[in-house]
Amino acid sequence: MKKINSLDISVAVLAALSCLGALAGLPIWALFIGWAWYFTLGATVAGFKQAIPPMLAGSMLAVLAIVLIDSLSGMLSPLGAMIFAVFITVFLLMLTLKIKGLDCSLASFNSYSCMFAGYYAASFPVQTVYVYNLGYAVLWITGANFLGLVFGWLSIKLAGLGKTASE
Repeated sequence: MKKINSLDISVAVLAALSCLGALAGLPIWALFIGWAWYFTLGATVAGFKQAIPPMLAGSMLAVLAIVLIDSLSGMLSPLGAMIFAVFITVFLLMLTLKIKGLDCSLASFNSYSCMFAGYYAASFPVQTVYVYNLGYAVLWITGANFLGLVFGWLSIKLAGLGKTASE
């Protein structure tokens, strides 16, 4: 077994502190997913920046899927509406991956999944107005993904590792 190092401690401390986000209804699971992106993308500021545009694209496409499902549920069965909406929005997501700057499939697919699952699990402060629900879902769920990137960056900085986790 390798020795315990400063990164082990900083990640554990920040993970514990992230739980305080639950006081505001923050979906901590979405924060941890964004945190994992940071390390998977190299634990650098470049990886941080690489994740943000596709994270936003994936999240917005999931919101479009939710709106399509809700709009089509009167004409199609709920499953039919979901199949159609997911087909359209994932096809669009695949097209965004062909665009430089949006081509990080990890962040794009994960943020799509987080928004889709988080919305239907009501992992945000639920509102009585439909459009507010969508807005709060984006702020809470995609915001938590973004905070995960921040926590990843902080864990490296607090561990005194500088630019990469491999130092």
